[in-house]
Amino acid sequence: MVTTDDRGQAFTLEGFVASIVLLSAVLFALQATVITPTSGGQVSESTRGQLSTEASDLMDALADDPETNFANAIRRWDATGQVFDGAVDDSSGYGSEGPPPELFDEAFEETFTERGYTYNLVFHYRGGNVSDLNDGGGTLALVYRGPPAPDAVSVSQTVTLFDNTTLDQEVNNDDRQLWEYDTDPSDGDDGYFPIPDAAPRSRLYNVVEVRLTVW
Repeated sequence: MVTTDDRGQAFTLEGFVASIVLLSAVLFALQATVITPTSGGQVSESTRGQLSTEASDLMDALADDPETNFANAIRRWDATGQVFDGAVDDSSGYGSEGPPPELFDEAFEETFTERGYTYNLVFHYRGGNVSDLNDGGGTLALVYRGPPAPDAVSVSQTVTLFDNTTLDQEVNNDDRQLWEYDTDPSDGDDGYFPIPDAAPRSRLYNVVEVRLTVW
């Protein structure tokens, strides 16, 4: 027999679960989108909010597509040339040219560049010891076009690399796994990959934050 107390406890439990789901959704949204504070007043808050939403939606769409996801972009690294395939250099990546169509099907250019916006797309990775909180890791630019404006917006995605991940073999690479590459460019005669193995005692290789900044 169900009593009034039982119904009350059920309603209370449902309310508690609903609040947890709502809180989780809010926390996820806050982690997925980071908006830098505006100081120059060059772009209105409503415009920045719309731009941030567009950037976040684009990153989500690309990450979910097996043809355009960011792991594939990382795999376009040329271990022999020590730069992304066809890129300008290792500091600006593809720079003002933007990534080749085979990476993102010109999604960033159509969404931002053709509308007069500038963007950077940079990989932030853990250092060689994932347990060392002071090991800040490093950055690898896929597209870097200069310091962002004060009213820029940033959104990010996370990519997990594993030891058995291989670089794109259509880009002058062999079938070696990531852990087999040298991470010192001066010693990389047989192949260099800049992102180190952050967890050498596990099959995890590194966790990379893909950060898009638009202004």
